[in-house]
Amino acid sequence: GDVSTMAHELGHAVHSLLAAHHSIFSFQAPLPLAENASTFGEILLVDRLLDLETDEDARRDLLFRQVDDAYATIGRQAFFALFERQAHDMIAKGATVDDLAGAYLGNLAVQFADSVEMSEEFKWEWVSIPHFFHTPFYVYAYAFGQLLVFSLYRQYKIDREAFNPRYIDILAAGGDDAPVRILSRAGLDVHAPEFWQGGFDVLGEMIDRLEALDARS
Repeated sequence: GDVSTMAHELGHAVHSLLAAHHSIFSFQAPLPLAENASTFGEILLVDRLLDLETDEDARRDLLFRQVDDAYATIGRQAFFALFERQAHDMIAKGATVDDLAGAYLGNLAVQFADSVEMSEEFKWEWVSIPHFFHTPFYVYAYAFGQLLVFSLYRQYKIDREAFNPRYIDILAAGGDDAPVRILSRAGLDVHAPEFWQGGFDVLGEMIDRLEALDARS
């Protein structure tokens, strides 16, 4: 609620303060890093609340919201990005709207497998997503950004004393370089699968904790 919003916006404020020495041309963080500090602030807040909270229902709610948000931001947006690329390839070859709808339904089938029953009407869901029409090839940044925060959070949990100055360097960079190079200067290799696996491990641990709470209820 309000506390989470405050943590999010304070993250933006810290990011802006650290990057304030840049000119107007290099102050703004590139899209994949723009929500980094704000989202990192949120995960720090939830981590602290879980440490303090003793009521299991409240802990379950905190974890569920975080896992649900992670799916919406990582899994769902990644599949949106895959569909968008597929749709542009299909359109270049003369695909119809019905063809695109069929491709989208196939995308959902891969995404959810047999975990839910998928109504055929969902094949038109893509029509309601404004990013596809107004800001093409934007949604990848949601998935990249959220998983990046989880991967950075893993580094923070492993050795926060080593991590903190590197993270400050990332935020202080503003938009003075491409995201890959900003992260590389901080000693982070985004081409290494193990870096991203660290982010998935953070998410996996959240799911494990949530399932453990459900098992006790």
